Amino acid sequence: MAVAPRRPCSQPSCSQLQPCTRHPVVAWRPRYGPPVCRVRGRKLQQLRRALFLRQPWCQLCLEQGNYTTPTIRDHIVPLAEGGRDDATNEQALCQPCSDAKTRTESARGLKASR
Repeated sequence: MAVAPRRPCSQPSCSQLQPCTRHPVVAWRPRYGPPVCRVRGRKLQQLRRALFLRQPWCQLCLEQGNYTTPTIRDHIVPLAEGGRDDATNEQALCQPCSDAKTRTESARGLKASR
């Protein structure tokens, strides 16, 4: 079994390899409020299946009168902005609508960080 090569530290001008003792990797944290415990694995797949049964069409396409099959379980309020990872904060989206929503959220995040 081959061993994967170790990567250099992501900090500029640091010569150590990962895991770097000077620059430990910090876990992802939301911008607002306490850290969110993300749903993963089998539980996530159950939530996606239940969502797509409740919402068989992309919600943003449906607002425009189009019927598109959803593939993404989207958080209405992003987790990074304090949204919850549960059924009260989810909607079914198709990939193009999800990508457009992500671009809008990213632009808003960049604007807020300036």
